[in-house]
Amino acid sequence: MTGGHRPLLVTLMLLSPATVLMVAFLIAPMLIVIGDSLSGRDAYGGIVPGFSLASYAELLQPLYIPIFWNSLQLAALNTLLCVAIAYPVACFISFRAGRWAPVLLVLMLVPFWIDFLIRISAWVVLLGRNGLINAGLSWLGLIDEPLRMLGSYGAVLVGMVYAFLPSAVFPIYAALNPIDRTWLEAARDLGASPAESFWRVTFPLSLPGVMAAVLFVFVPSTGVFAIPVLLGGGKSIIIGNLIVQLFLDFRNIPLGSAVAVLLLAFSSVAILLYMRLLRRVESQRA
Repeated sequence: MTGGHRPLLVTLMLLSPATVLMVAFLIAPMLIVIGDSLSGRDAYGGIVPGFSLASYAELLQPLYIPIFWNSLQLAALNTLLCVAIAYPVACFISFRAGRWAPVLLVLMLVPFWIDFLIRISAWVVLLGRNGLINAGLSWLGLIDEPLRMLGSYGAVLVGMVYAFLPSAVFPIYAALNPIDRTWLEAARDLGASPAESFWRVTFPLSLPGVMAAVLFVFVPSTGVFAIPVLLGGGKSIIIGNLIVQLFLDFRNIPLGSAVAVLLLAFSSVAILLYMRLLRRVESQRA
């Protein structure tokens, strides 16, 4: 074997395990779901081989439009709240925490060591009629009878903010931390107020992190399933709930697959838009 082919062979050998895993656990399932969405349906909800766009046409019915709209609204509001909370938290860790910054970042990672369903189930205890929040409000004399928090839109939103907030903090912190502090000092020396220094220096430099935070929160929020079921009682059907119900309750595999494909296509478009905007921001900065 010639010396020129040896590096290529080594590269292929190193890439082969990751390639096999990606094909087996990512590409193949995606192709199966796409194929199922284009198939027909028998009397029992199973797959009938063939090519049909009936499932996609069915999604244009008025019954499904509010579900997609509610999902986008909930994801957008959750994204807005997460970024609004995450930005000052990331600023504090980056600029004020000092040697405690690594400790605070690790503390934000601690919840990820616990199973997701257990963490969300804990909010069921906190928000219940006899939960800690109602007990605390009653002890303070702020309420006369327990508040009904579970099964509401607000409970779902609280759970989603709790679940996705770290996904917004970390990319914003990663964008804020490398900022040269001398630029902020120069802005102050030139007479800029703290607000002007923030909007003219800090925020533009952290914009890629904010964009990444929006992507990391908004895309998974559109397909979340467990949080609306556990905290909202499944009353507000969103895309994630719809997919599960179509597969398990209604046994309509082609239609469920079509919803999953639309969600995948929407996520792909969001990622492409993020990459395009990021390139534009980087080109303007250069």
